[in-house]
Amino acid sequence: MEEHHPNPDQYGLEALALAQGGYFDRGDAAEHGLSDRLIHHHVHSGRFERVFPGVYRLSVAPFSPHDDLWQAWIWSNYRGAISHESALQLFGLSDVLPSRVQITVPPSVRRVASGQFEVFISDLTEEDTILYEGLRATSPARSIVDAARIGIGPEQIALAVRQAVERGLASPAQIRRAASRAHYRHRRTVLPFIEQMLADAVR
Repeated sequence: MEEHHPNPDQYGLEALALAQGGYFDRGDAAEHGLSDRLIHHHVHSGRFERVFPGVYRLSVAPFSPHDDLWQAWIWSNYRGAISHESALQLFGLSDVLPSRVQITVPPSVRRVASGQFEVFISDLTEEDTILYEGLRATSPARSIVDAARIGIGPEQIALAVRQAVERGLASPAQIRRAASRAHYRHRRTVLPFIEQMLADAVR
C-alpha cells in the first residue's frame, strides 16, 4: 500500500529540481512526501513532465546548458558519474563532442538506458569522482584515462592533459595514478600512452 503523506512538500521538491536542471526522480518525490498518485496528477496537469521511467522534469524550469548530463545522472539514481568524453566536455578539456552522454555506474545499477546514454560499468572510489557544477563526474585524471582507453584521438588526449595540468585540474601524478591503479586491466596499453602524453605536455 502506498504511504500517505498529509503535508507533501511540493515547493521543496521543486526547489531541488530547479537546482539540478529541473529534474528529479521518484525517490526525490517520495522524500518530499509526494506519492506516485500525486506525481501522476501533476504529470497529467502539465506541471511535471515524465522524461524516463521514474525521472521527471519541472515543466517551468529553464533548460540548463548541462540538460542531458542532469538527465543521465538522475537516471542513474544519483549513483553514477558523468565520465569519459562527456566529463572532458563538462570540464572544458579538449575539443571532444560526444554524440551521447557517457556515464559510469556501479554494477548494482541495473537500469536499461535504451540508447539514450552510453553506459560503462565500474566501481568508482571516492578519489575517482568529484562534484562539478552540481553534477557527479569522474575526476579530470580518471576522465582523461578513460577517454584514452576507448580510443579518443591522441591529439585530443594530449590537449586534455595539457589543459588539465595548466589549469590545475589534475597533476601529472594524479593522471599517472589513474592509469596505473590496482586491478586496472587496461594498464599495460593505456599507461605507456598516458606517459607519452604527459611527456609531451611538460615540454
